[in-house]
Order: sequence, then C-alpha cells, then structure tokens
Amino acid sequence: MKTTIAGIQKEYLGKIDHLDLELIIAHAIKKPREFVLIHPEFALTKNQELQTKNLLARRIKEEPLAYILGSREFFSLPFLVSPATLIPRPETELMVETALEELPASPAGKLKTIIDVGTGSGNIIVSIAANYKPPASPAGRQTTNYFAIDISKEALKIAKKNAKLNEVSEKIKFLHGSLLEPFIKNIFYKLTTTNHKLIILANLPYLSKEIYSATQPTVKKYEPKPALYSAKAGLAHYEKLLKQIKSLRTTNHKLQTTLMFEISPEQKTKIFPLIKKYFPEARIEFKKDLAQKWRICKIEI
Repeated sequence: MKTTIAGIQKEYLGKIDHLDLELIIAHAIKKPREFVLIHPEFALTKNQELQTKNLLARRIKEEPLAYILGSREFFSLPFLVSPATLIPRPETELMVETALEELPASPAGKLKTIIDVGTGSGNIIVSIAANYKPPASPAGRQTTNYFAIDISKEALKIAKKNAKLNEVSEKIKFLHGSLLEPFIKNIFYKLTTTNHKLIILANLPYLSKEIYSATQPTVKKYEPKPALYSAKAGLAHYEKLLKQIKSLRTTNHKLQTTLMFEISPEQKTKIFPLIKKYFPEARIEFKKDLAQKWRICKIEI
C-alpha cells in the first residue's frame, strides 16, 4: 500500500511544525505547497517517500528549514542558500531599504558604485540590483556599478547563482578576498573624484563572544561561525574595514562616500566612537528594525 500525503502528515503530527511539514513534503515531491493542501490523497512513489522522510529526519534534528529546502525568500525574492552561507534574516531587509532610499538622493547623472562587503548569499546586493531603477543617462551609459566581495569561494558560488536566478548577473561583478582588499587592488584606482558616489554596504560578522555563546544552539550547530562571530566585542571586522576605507581615502579624500553597516543593537554606543576614531567629521545615523532594535548604522564621510 502506497504512502499518501495524509499518511505522512499523520505519522509526523506533533513531531514537526505543520507548515514545515507541508513545505518539506512539497519540496520532496516537487509540487507547490497548495498541492499538498488540496491533494492529501496523493500517493508518493517509494523514492519520494524516502526523500521526504530523510528531509523530515533532518528537520526533527532542528536543522534550519532553509538549508533543508536549499532556499529562503528575502525582500520578496528567491535566494539559494547552503551551509557555506548565512540564512538571510528579515531584519537585514532594512539594509536594502536604506540603500534604495539613498540611491535616488544622488544627483541625476552622478556615477554610483555600490559595494557589498561580505556578500554571503548575495541577498543584499542582488535585492538592490533587482529593485533599483536608475534614471536614464543622457548618453545611455551605465550610471550604477555593483560589486560583491566575499572571502569564501563557496559563498561566492551561491551569490553568483542567486544573481542569475534573479536576472541581475550582468549587473554585478564578484570579487574574492578579505573585505575591501580586492576592490582596492583592482578597481578603486579607476574611480574619479568628480561626479562619483561610493556606497559601501557591510553585513559583517558582528556577534561578540558573549552574544554568540548565548545564541540558539541550532544557529551554532548549523550556520558558519566565521560569518557570525567577531572579536573585540563583535567589532573587529568593522574596525578592519574602517581602516581600509581610511587608507583608500588618503588617495581620494574628496570622493563622496556613504557606509551602511548592520550591527547588533547593543553595539550602537560602541561603534560610534570607533567610527569617530577614523573619521572625526563623519555624520552618523542609526536606524531601528521592525522589532524596534538598533540595526543599521549609516555613515557619511
């Protein structure tokens, strides 16, 4: 007797959240979730049953659903994920919103270079490239350049796939290296001070030792620690990035530059003096996410 969708649901009732159960069954049989809801009598093949139960066993062990399904929605767009990348968080959508608000504020015709440092799955830069519609250039030339950087080659592979999935792969150049190093080495010297705006976005590892220790066990077990933890109260990566930006601006100090960092809420009072240490004249603004927690630090230098 073949196993049906209803049979699977009955067997795992109470073991797995019903929504997760429906999504995993749908993924295993390659049907939309609506099919699972409408056709409880659908009989699974033996292979479908085995795959479904294997995936459900992973979920029972609390492996994140996004890794089991291999994808996660972010900013209303589909994104592939793997254990090589962090799972995109809803609060990070504020970074995209802030960048999209900033872009039209630049004068028409002004060249814009947007860099996503520590791109991971590419969710930030891909969402911006997919949603920003630059004003038409009088000469018909491209006025917005996109760069995505990551130290992980595996993460860059996923980011490139996501750019292709969301039809923006031709807009984004991917660079491998530590923070801004590959951009400084290969691209920065080409930028001109006049008529140019540089926007640097960074969602770097920012969890302190204490915060990382207190985070959910499933996060520590399944998501890559190098993408989460940072020394010096969670600000070591941001300080290194600020040093790089300080260095590049010594050769082009008039270049209009905006930085946007995602932070942990308790870092608001700590990152402010750190920024002022490197850029005393910087204008700093903080934004709260939907949970009313400080999440984005915007810096004009």
